[in-house]
Amino acid sequence: MKYNGIITPMLTPFNHKGEIDYSSIDTLVKYLKSIGVSGIFPSSSTGLFPFLSTNERKKMLERVLENSGSIKVFAGIGAADTDSSINLAKHARDVGANGVVLMPSYYITSSQEWIINHFEKVLKAVDIDLIIYNNPKTTGTNIELKTLEHLKSNYSQVLGIKDSTGDMRYFERLLFLKDSNFSVFQGEDDLMFISLMIGADGGVCAISNFSEDVVNLYNSYTSDDLEKTRTLQKRINGMMDILLLSNFPAMFYYAFYRKFNIKGGYRDPMVRPSKKVAEKILDFIKVV
Repeated sequence: MKYNGIITPMLTPFNHKGEIDYSSIDTLVKYLKSIGVSGIFPSSSTGLFPFLSTNERKKMLERVLENSGSIKVFAGIGAADTDSSINLAKHARDVGANGVVLMPSYYITSSQEWIINHFEKVLKAVDIDLIIYNNPKTTGTNIELKTLEHLKSNYSQVLGIKDSTGDMRYFERLLFLKDSNFSVFQGEDDLMFISLMIGADGGVCAISNFSEDVVNLYNSYTSDDLEKTRTLQKRINGMMDILLLSNFPAMFYYAFYRKFNIKGGYRDPMVRPSKKVAEKILDFIKVV
């Protein structure tokens, strides 16, 4: 199946004790349905998946699926070891997720040989659609094109890639892998316009947790309204400049909590952004 549009790397709402706030998950999923995202990606980087236990990740996925309706759900199965990713992938398949998102293992930096071994073990163990996630900032290594070509050509369930390198030369080369069964997604919100212009299928965009601007940008581009697309990209860039004034992803949580008037919390070691920095984002948030 060919995937496109805007997928939300869903944040994980917490209460003031740092526990997962399941009612706020419901609020977020309802909002994402209302703005028309194409997919939801729980246990993402924005969702702080390394801070969550395996049981928490499974429970959160089940809660998202209870409320997702017709929106595709792609479960993040990233882990520091392959067996944990297989465990999460089997659970995602069993509870009805549409697909999974997998990055190379992290902390111990992987070679390309290790990356292939990691992905192949998961792909052989579980028959489910898989989107590759390339984020060398967190894994310590970039997935080379020849590695992607190997996985794509040998495993039919490999249906796309989310690229968060920010390297447009690399991204442009990824587009040569596109076909009727393989999608290329931009993972950097501030590169959406140029990425769509050169052929991206969509984006996995964190600001869609609290802003519909990136969904509107995708829709305006696909409707050939380039002037509106350009205007929206400029607004998104301004938003991203402010969101990254604090350690990622703390400001995304602050923006989400403020938008929905949630007295949310932050899981340690993440801390709430300073008031001086945080309030800069308020001009970009439309209160519901």
